[in-house]
Amino acid sequence: MTTTKLLAMAGFALTLMAFDTPAAQPAATCTSAEHRQMDFWLGSWVARDKAGQLLGHQLIELNEQGCVLQEWWRGNGQANGAGTSLSMYDQKRKLWNHSWFSARGNLLSIEGSWNGKAMVMTGYYQNAEGIRELHRTQWQPLADGRVYQFWQSSLDGGLTWTSIHEAWMSRTTDPIAKSF
Repeated sequence: MTTTKLLAMAGFALTLMAFDTPAAQPAATCTSAEHRQMDFWLGSWVARDKAGQLLGHQLIELNEQGCVLQEWWRGNGQANGAGTSLSMYDQKRKLWNHSWFSARGNLLSIEGSWNGKAMVMTGYYQNAEGIRELHRTQWQPLADGRVYQFWQSSLDGGLTWTSIHEAWMSRTTDPIAKSF
């Protein structure tokens, strides 16, 4: 192998190593109070309905240098589904974004903000019949450490609402599988 080729390979290897060093990583930029508004949701959770019946399990992790919350949901049975979501505060638009990806191939993207009591986000979703639905989800931290989640849909632009999912989440130490 020629000296030129060896030098080129060494330079390439050093370039790759530079991208993998802590010094090359950008400083965390998601440290404002707004970025921390959903930190109450971090952790492992057991979700139950109003009657106390198990709905499923959640794991919420903080990723991408503290900028993105990732949810892993595993429902109790086929009716409660499975999926993952990504949530992030968009500092340019001063809004939170939450994108839900289900194991059934559905995508729901909603946006909103902290209202002083709960995180409330809304957005449109096209259902299986092709009808555009308005969706609204809220996550509310409760005084006892649980989180209340309420998800609704509307076919009339928000004049009337139908409950889709209502859960009271309690912290757990049980591990959750991130994938099937």
